Amino acid sequence: MSDFTKESASEVLAQVPRVLRNLLEENTKLASKLAEFEKRAQAEDIVTEMERRGLSDPSVPHNEKVEAILHSDKDFNVIKEAMNLATPNFSFATVSETDLEDSDTALESFILGAG
Repeated sequence: MSDFTKESASEVLAQVPRVLRNLLEENTKLASKLAEFEKRAQAEDIVTEMERRGLSDPSVPHNEKVEAILHSDKDFNVIKEAMNLATPNFSFATVSETDLEDSDTALESFILGAG
C-alpha cells in the first residue's frame, strides 16, 4: 500500500478542477443529446396521433412530418391542444369520373343513370 503524503494530496487536489470541468462538459453534452432524443420522440408521437386521427395528409411520408414539426419551433403542448380541438378528417369514399360502361355494381349503374 502506498503512503499518502502531503505532496501526493497536493497532486490529486491540483487535478480536481480539470477533472470536474471535463465531467461538467460531458454531462452538458449528454443532457443536450437526451433533450434532442426526447424532443424527437414527442414529435413522433404527435405525428402518429395526427395520422391515427386523420388530421394529416397521408401522401406526405411520416418522417417528413416529424422533421417539419421539429423545425417549426412550435410548442408541442400547443400542437397537442390544437389536435384535441380539431375534428378528424374522415374519408369514407372518393368521387371519380367514370363512364357508365365502367360501373361494376348495380348501385353504381343506378346512381349513374344506367339502371
